[in-house]
Amino acid sequence: MPVSPSPLRLALLLTALPASACADSLLWSNSEIQYLHGAGYNEPFNPNPVAQSIVTVTHSHGWAYGRNFFFMDTLFTESGQPPQTNLYGEAYSTFSLSKISGLDLSYGIFKDFGLTAGINLGENMDSRQSGFRAWLYGISVDFDLPGFNYFNVDFLRQRVTEPADIGTSWQITPVWQLPFEIAGSKWSFEGFADFIGRNQTAARQALAQPQLRLDIGDFWGDAGHLFIGLEYQYWHNKYGIKGLHDNVPQALLVWKF
Repeated sequence: MPVSPSPLRLALLLTALPASACADSLLWSNSEIQYLHGAGYNEPFNPNPVAQSIVTVTHSHGWAYGRNFFFMDTLFTESGQPPQTNLYGEAYSTFSLSKISGLDLSYGIFKDFGLTAGINLGENMDSRQSGFRAWLYGISVDFDLPGFNYFNVDFLRQRVTEPADIGTSWQITPVWQLPFEIAGSKWSFEGFADFIGRNQTAARQALAQPQLRLDIGDFWGDAGHLFIGLEYQYWHNKYGIKGLHDNVPQALLVWKF
C-alpha cells in the first residue's frame, strides 16, 4: 500500500519550488529536509491510533526544457502498532512547452503548459512483500496568480502495477506556495492536494497536506533556511480503502539548503 508523503508531499508535487523558478531563469535548484511528527493516524485492520515521525528529503531543479522533482519519505512508527519503517518516494519530470518551443504561451492567468511523467514507489522495510508502484503521465498547467510564488495543477493518468495490477485512474493535483508577512515576520502557506479516481479495487481518494511555515532564520538574519510550522493531513479513503480516513495535525521543522 502507498504511504503518505509528507511532502503523496509535496504528483506535479513541486512544493519545494523556489520563487526564482517563477521568474524567467532556466537554471535553479532547491533542496530541503523536513521533519514531521503526528499522532492519530489510522491504519488498515488496526483499531488503535498510530503515532509516527516522518523525515522527508526533497529536491527540485530547473533546466533548459523544464523541471524535475523528487522526494523520499522515511516513516517511523512510534506507537499504536508494532514498530516498522516505511519508505515512500515520488519523482516527476515536466517538459515546458514554452521552453521547448521558444514561444511565450502565457495568456491571462495561464503562465505555461507542460507534459509530465512520474513514478510513485513505496516499501515496507520490515516486509518481504512487493511494495507499491504507480506510473503517471499527463499535462501540467502553471498559473500566474497574484501573491503566489507558484500555483500549478497537474492532470494525470495513474496506473498502479504493484503489489497488483489494478488498472488506471485519473489524478488531479494542485500545488501552491503563498508567502506573506505578519508584523515583519515571514510566513508561507504552501502544499498540495491529490484527488484520485477509483480503479478496479480502490475507492476515490482525496489527500491534502497544507503547511503553514514561519521563517525563524529571518529573526537572526539568515532568512530562507530554517522554518517551523504545522502541516495538516486530511486523507479521505486512505490507500483507496473506503471509510478509512486521516485528520492529523503534524508539527513541522524544515531546513532548506
